[in-house]
Amino acid sequence: MELELQRKLLEDSKMYQHLKENSFYMKQLNRNPEFYKEFTKIMKEQYHDRVTDKIGDAIDNLDFISSILSSLK
Repeated sequence: MELELQRKLLEDSKMYQHLKENSFYMKQLNRNPEFYKEFTKIMKEQYHDRVTDKIGDAIDNLDFISSILSSLK
């Protein structure tokens, strides 16, 4: 595996944890460094770390707070 790719994986704790949990990705990353983009996409989907997930969580929190405030009235 390329050193730059190893550095990227070790710097991000979520990616490193995902790689430890799913070690079969190691073979694919060794053979094809361009698989890194697909690997990050898969990891973000699994950990709900996409922008759409964050926006959805924020909307859910706002709905929750507004329902609490309306029940206090």
